Amino acid sequence: MISAQALIDGDYIQHKDRQTVPVINPATNETVGEVPALDKADVDHAVSAATTAFKTWKKTPASERARLVKQLLSLMQEEQSLETIGKAITLEMGKGHSSAKSEVFYAAELGEYQTEWARRIEGDIVESDNTNEKILSIREPLGVIGIIVPWNFPIYVLIRKVVPALIAGNTVVIKPSSKSPLSALELAKLIANTDIPKGVINVITGEDSVVGEALTSSEKINMITFTGSTAVGKRIMEKCAQNMIKVSLELGGKAPAVVMEDADIELAVQAVTGGRLANSGQVCNNTERVYVQKSIKEQFVKRLVEEFSRIEYGDGLENPDVAMTCLVSSNDAKRVHAMVEEAVSEGATVLCGGKLVSEDSSFYPPTLLDTCTQDMKIIHEEVFGPVLPIVEFDTLEEVIELVNDSEYGLTSNVYSNNYRYIMELTANIDSGEIYVNRQQGEAYQGYHSGWKKSGIGGDDGKHGFYEFTQVKTVYLKY
Repeated sequence: MISAQALIDGDYIQHKDRQTVPVINPATNETVGEVPALDKADVDHAVSAATTAFKTWKKTPASERARLVKQLLSLMQEEQSLETIGKAITLEMGKGHSSAKSEVFYAAELGEYQTEWARRIEGDIVESDNTNEKILSIREPLGVIGIIVPWNFPIYVLIRKVVPALIAGNTVVIKPSSKSPLSALELAKLIANTDIPKGVINVITGEDSVVGEALTSSEKINMITFTGSTAVGKRIMEKCAQNMIKVSLELGGKAPAVVMEDADIELAVQAVTGGRLANSGQVCNNTERVYVQKSIKEQFVKRLVEEFSRIEYGDGLENPDVAMTCLVSSNDAKRVHAMVEEAVSEGATVLCGGKLVSEDSSFYPPTLLDTCTQDMKIIHEEVFGPVLPIVEFDTLEEVIELVNDSEYGLTSNVYSNNYRYIMELTANIDSGEIYVNRQQGEAYQGYHSGWKKSGIGGDDGKHGFYEFTQVKTVYLKY
């Protein structure tokens, strides 16, 4: 069993005299680790350490900050680190071990891209209305950033937020999910082998209701960046509003896939299958509903059933390359199954899957639901599991209305070879990201952001980097 330690101001926080939070492997329901259950005083200590470190870190040249961060990224890409951190991910949330190691590798690669912004932080010189005056707009760091990380990509999302925050000149307090803290604490061990000053990076653990509450309530925090559910995002906004703390929130999604009559059916089937079942359906931009034009529906659905039915699932540690693993808990499997049963009661037809493996199992089979209608709950509420409802449509105008009939607007997919269809759909779908003729998966240099209730702000690229800065305007009279 892994006994991990939190990291505050360069010191590892021991379990002694503290309660611990158990970490459960959802694939086996076994306790695989424990982490310190920190309290408000510990969180305040971490925030104070970051506040003190910020005074020096913000004055460190951005290129030097990048050099120090690259030390950590380099350590992450060593085979031993890939193995150790990857195994922690597999144990804590059930991801296939090969996929978990890839998450660590690509997180470091993303971080390397983000360090390149060190020499690209730009402001503006604006012409003044007054004689002998220049107006300077200067980008500066915010201060201490609270980073709240989800369990489904515990290292990728962590690096996605931490690196640009540090390069911009901020210091950070990281709170991993209580379901998946082990990988973050394995990463914290690497920090001791870098020259990054104490207090610049702090990693805290504990119950969400205690640690998360203390972090979002702190008056010394200058920004909270969070990836997770819309419900939790709303609560974070309420807490941050009390101290006028900036938020960047990447929240839930209900990504539609539109398959037009002229689409490459084989391409669409493969992309929709991968887009629904990636990470066992536990990705905010997973395909959550598919709209198929009536003239090709029978052909498309037949192939989709074949693909879903051949997907194998199992323990990601026993079979590192397994196509699909488990959900994050047996309760989540029950929740997903309840949504399937409700859809069936409303008229949906199960084409494959749709059954609990067992009462205490976290596994749920790839499931397709046909004869779904727009008014069903499963069309509007995020499933976050390997279940895909299918809706038939007739016209382009009809499907645009159906797709936009959602409170979410994170990602969307379009499958068509008709230029007019593609232009009409991408112009009229209300979504922060639209993928045409390919499975979703954002680029480092893009901008991953949600519309509507899918979030505020975003990550990646120039716009994601500038989330971690604020603008100071100087009126320079001479």
